[in-house]
Amino acid sequence: MTTQTTSSLFVPEIFSRWLESRGLIYQLLVDFYGRNPSLSLVAQWSRNQKISVAADMTEGGRELKRYLCSQEPSALPQICERENLEYMRLMNERAASTIIAREAAELGREQEFSNVLSDVYASAGIVFKKCGGEADDHISIELEFMAVLHERMLHNSFSIRSAMELLEIQESFLEEHLLKWTPQFCERLNAATDSPLYLGLSHMLQEFLPYDLQMLRAWKASLESSAAAMA
Repeated sequence: MTTQTTSSLFVPEIFSRWLESRGLIYQLLVDFYGRNPSLSLVAQWSRNQKISVAADMTEGGRELKRYLCSQEPSALPQICERENLEYMRLMNERAASTIIAREAAELGREQEFSNVLSDVYASAGIVFKKCGGEADDHISIELEFMAVLHERMLHNSFSIRSAMELLEIQESFLEEHLLKWTPQFCERLNAATDSPLYLGLSHMLQEFLPYDLQMLRAWKASLESSAAAMA
């Protein structure tokens, strides 16, 4: 059985759940790593019915679902106040105890390394409007790059060839950037916090990125087989 997601590309059912969920997972990670957990943000995700399917793809996702979706509305302001303080302690680059969520800092590279990422984004035709002045190698920007490419791949009308091009950009970006530094970042985050929110996010990131690369490779092989069969 196959599921059609665009006018010219059929997706085998084995990949459907992953494709339908990965954009939501990337967006959740972008939202919470990229800004403080405001009341509106927490309420938005705690009421999102789609989070159940996406969350069940990883144990970290299930942790987040249990935490975010089990709260009474009256408890959310206090939770947000506590998690806001934790966000500032962990993610504020000017704080002494900060965990700098940037590839250059994690891998010991020069600050100018963010220019390399800027070129990668530009080559894919993507320019980010950064409300908070984030560097191009900040975790939220790198994750958003993946989210944007996913949306292009999933919702645009394309051929197998163009699908492969978008897929290969994502595969390379995971291999050459995100998976080179986020494992260490997550280990340090796990050791630095007891927050259910940030532990859940860290565990989700640790589990999901390798799985996403595995699924991209498997789908690429499936597309190559389809293309060969039609040749």
